[in-house]
Amino acid sequence: MTSKIFKNIFISCLLVLFSTIVIIFGVMYNFYGNELMDELKDEIKIVSTGVEKGGIEFLESLNVEDDKRITWINEDGSVKFDTDVTADKMSNHINRQEIQQALEKGTGEAIRNSDTLSERTMYCAKLMKDGTIIRVSTNQYTVWILLLDMIQPLLVMIFITLIISYIVAYLASRKIVQPINQINLEDATVTATYPELNPLVEKIRTQNKVISSQIKELKRAQAEFSTITNNMKESLIVVDSHKKILSLNNSARNLFNLPKDAENRYIDDFEIEKIFLDYIKSSLFGEYISEVIEYNDSWLEVFCNPVCVDERVKGAVVIILDVTEKHQRETLRREFSANVSHELKTPLAAILASAEVVSMENTPKETDIHFSKNIIKETNRLIALVNDIIKLSKLESSSIDIVTEKFDLYEIGQSVVERLQPIAVEKDIQLNLVGESTVLSGVPAVLEEVVYNLVDNSIKYNKPYGKVNITIAPVNGRATVIVEDTGIGISEDNKERIFERFYRVDKSRSKEVGGTGLGLSIVKHGVEYHNGQLKIESEINKGTKITVTL
Repeated sequence: MTSKIFKNIFISCLLVLFSTIVIIFGVMYNFYGNELMDELKDEIKIVSTGVEKGGIEFLESLNVEDDKRITWINEDGSVKFDTDVTADKMSNHINRQEIQQALEKGTGEAIRNSDTLSERTMYCAKLMKDGTIIRVSTNQYTVWILLLDMIQPLLVMIFITLIISYIVAYLASRKIVQPINQINLEDATVTATYPELNPLVEKIRTQNKVISSQIKELKRAQAEFSTITNNMKESLIVVDSHKKILSLNNSARNLFNLPKDAENRYIDDFEIEKIFLDYIKSSLFGEYISEVIEYNDSWLEVFCNPVCVDERVKGAVVIILDVTEKHQRETLRREFSANVSHELKTPLAAILASAEVVSMENTPKETDIHFSKNIIKETNRLIALVNDIIKLSKLESSSIDIVTEKFDLYEIGQSVVERLQPIAVEKDIQLNLVGESTVLSGVPAVLEEVVYNLVDNSIKYNKPYGKVNITIAPVNGRATVIVEDTGIGISEDNKERIFERFYRVDKSRSKEVGGTGLGLSIVKHGVEYHNGQLKIESEINKGTKITVTL
């Protein structure tokens, strides 16, 4: 801005300078011309008086200056005498402007420029008493000749004026701009400026308010965005077209072990699996990526979406979801389907084979009775399996219709012991129930299934003359069920899997003791339905202890 003002002031000074020179020269030139014409008028009076008295002799006796000329013209326009040229060599002057004016008015004036424009001639004529005309003329240089004559002093004056103009323009521009540069953009009204700048100052003040409001809103939105993204379970990374990280959340930092200052750095600078970098690269070429991959014992679903502006890719947004649980559920669902098919197939095959034997002719009665009992046994097993599957499905989908109510869990334990006591006696297993009244709010039927399956498993997988101790009592304000046996125990590898559907630790023993393989799965989902916790402690050939906290 300073340079522009300086330039304008400097140019203005030059224009004023040249305009002044032109005006001065014009005025001086016109003034000099008028003075010269007045001088001619005075001289022609003297010459005309001398001619009247002395005639040609007077004219011949005059010592005429080099730039002046006297001509005596007859009434018919012929030249009678001339101080520069012989009269008979000169043309007739009757049509000259000054001669015509003298004949008409007694005096005449004229100015004629030369062909080269280097000078002009001024004429003054006077009518004599005898009808002749006396004319006096002189030469006046033109403006250009005068400028050439004065070129040296003129250049000196222009040079001095340029220096003065430069200094004036420099100082003036700095002085003009200084108050503007001192305007406080944060509060423009604090600094006094020119009155002409008041509208600008007011606009700056208003704009500051708008900008301040917009910055606050942007900070709020950014903080809100950061809060949302940083609390996302999904990993989020935003990169520009050059792979510079514009934004990422805590999940992404933890997933790829990125530092806190990863923003505004290039993603290639970090040790990230090549497959992710390839996805980002493909996305920056306009390709949409949606893949599920295995990464560090987890299953991740990766989405890479290109960001386009005016049909040009300006960056990419990467969202990574941890679908390990979903993948495991899918795996369990497939295993469950396969296991259900297998478990249903076994009793159905046994029923079909037994039915075929019974339907045969001439089959001994004892054989019919044996296979009929086998059909009943397998049918009961099939019914139990279907019932357990229905119970499990209801627990998983939370579609149990029974209303929550308050009940005594200890009384449920007593009921379970009474129901399983005959089986325990048959297997020489001792059942012991201890504890106290434990009232809680829940679904009695579901928790009865939990206790029943825990005790039933402890009986099935116990040793002859073994024990099953059941403890039901409040512990630290929470209802607690502890089922401890002296059975075969569970290895460390199997502890986490015994609650899976149809999973059996000892398949040969499972065939002997029977069961559907869904009991502990029902226990797990029943406890989860009541927001409880399961804890298992076991040692091979020493027994198992399962604690349920509700």
